[in-house]
Amino acid sequence: MSADTPVLYLQLPPDRTLSCQHCGIAFVWTGWEQRRQAQKPEHCPGCRRLLAVSRRWGVVKWFDARKGFGFITMTDGTDIFVRRRDVIRGDRLRKGKLVSFRVKEGKNKRAIKVRAQRPQEKQENAQPSE
Repeated sequence: MSADTPVLYLQLPPDRTLSCQHCGIAFVWTGWEQRRQAQKPEHCPGCRRLLAVSRRWGVVKWFDARKGFGFITMTDGTDIFVRRRDVIRGDRLRKGKLVSFRVKEGKNKRAIKVRAQRPQEKQENAQPSE
């Protein structure tokens, strides 16, 4: 580089300290992260990784098979959107049915890999095959 070559600087927003809504820990939202993400994160990086791989529980609020979508009420009382293609093949969603799922974060949260839970008595009575 010669002395006459102009140097370009990238203007980043200042780092911000946020509080995780899941664990309460304070974490830094860097200027680089702010440039990449339009929406302020609700969870610290550790909780984001943990919540991405762990399954959540909820009850089907309503699901219209013809339209191909519906809503699940999560254990914290909030509703989350679910599409037909995110339901595991062979499972049917009906109002009041207990389900487990993962949450896909993004512009709008939605339930993915939704699995309808089987009644307990069927699971307990199942005999292992020999």
